[in-house]
Amino acid sequence: MESIIIISGHGTYATALKNTIELVAGSNADMYFIDFLVTDTETTLQAKIHTVLNKNMEKQVLFVCDILGGTPFKIAAEIANNNNNMEVVAGVNVSSIIEVMFQKDELSLSDLSDLIIEASKKSTKKFIKVAIAAVKPYMEKDDGI
Repeated sequence: MESIIIISGHGTYATALKNTIELVAGSNADMYFIDFLVTDTETTLQAKIHTVLNKNMEKQVLFVCDILGGTPFKIAAEIANNNNNMEVVAGVNVSSIIEVMFQKDELSLSDLSDLIIEASKKSTKKFIKVAIAAVKPYMEKDDGI
């Protein structure tokens, strides 16, 4: 079954992630970015989400929210709670979102939600300081990504 990813968070979290993801990995028509602005209420956020869901009724949904327990998470959890074709995760990072973006139609929804969490854990690391001379030969000389 095909899947969509709905990213939601406080302020312009979602659209900021959209810009970052598109810069790094390109756009994806099955990803939706829903901001929870200061002018929004729980009701307006629910309406924004339901607009996306109504366009994708036959697809599985992975909700990605910024903060565990925040309003976007709470609304997504309420919507997904009694629907086996929906999962909700919170607190993931950009690299994990990009990883699941490319695997969303290959994995079950449960596996997809597990993957995004594991990918976030694996890509969250502390930088270990070293002498610059030791790593300089390995540093990119171009502009990077």
